[in-house]
Amino acid sequence: MRHEICVSQHSLVFVLSGTKYIHSAEGDIVIKSGEAFFTRKGCHLMSEMIPDEGGAFDTILFFFDDSMFSDFIESLAGRHETDSSDKAVFRIKVSEPINIFLSSVVQLFDSSLGSDNNFLRLKVRELLHYLCSTEGNENFIDFLLSCRSEGQSDISVVMEQYFNKNINLEDFADLSGRSLSTFKREFKRKFDTTPAKWLRERRLSWSAQLILNSNKNITEIAYESGYDSLSHFSSIFRKHYGLTPREYRSGLKSSKSDR
Repeated sequence: MRHEICVSQHSLVFVLSGTKYIHSAEGDIVIKSGEAFFTRKGCHLMSEMIPDEGGAFDTILFFFDDSMFSDFIESLAGRHETDSSDKAVFRIKVSEPINIFLSSVVQLFDSSLGSDNNFLRLKVRELLHYLCSTEGNENFIDFLLSCRSEGQSDISVVMEQYFNKNINLEDFADLSGRSLSTFKREFKRKFDTTPAKWLRERRLSWSAQLILNSNKNITEIAYESGYDSLSHFSSIFRKHYGLTPREYRSGLKSSKSDR
């Protein structure tokens, strides 16, 4: 299974079985069974989940709301001074105490404590302390401190960074650190148009450049322009340019050969 993720909360993922591939602007990361990683909120990733041969893919995920994360970060603030990391993903070293903790947490899911939010918050805080004190995770505190200033991002930067990803307006709002209504309102004020119209024109402009300057096939160009349907892409492209993508490419080639 392969899918795109817009991370709207800081999250911690333990792979229990199978393999997870993460593709980000920083490169590819492979997380195997028994390994873990932490992802900061406000980033966009491509993720692949590969089950074991003849087996399954299984993970445990922890999500951190802002208040809980801030409380824990405050307890670390005096321990480290470096907080300049801008990585999206931090690979976690997993120790035996952490594995024992995970086993105990799994058993809680079917008990009354599994629905006690106050108790679960204490357990997750305990887990974070284990992670920070585990040998091999010495830079994890620095990474967490670098996440503490995550807030609203410049809408222009977010739109240019993710316009060719197949994500919806709610995802763009999350990536910018705003509610959907606030995002739309600020977008209109900044660009004097709607996000949907801006995205359509930006993606079509991008796809036209790929048709002109690359040898990629039309299906690849549609995907790399933020569309998951070739027919939908072709229909919108024709409505905008008066030609299908293939006709547009053929016309450009004919024009160049006539010069």
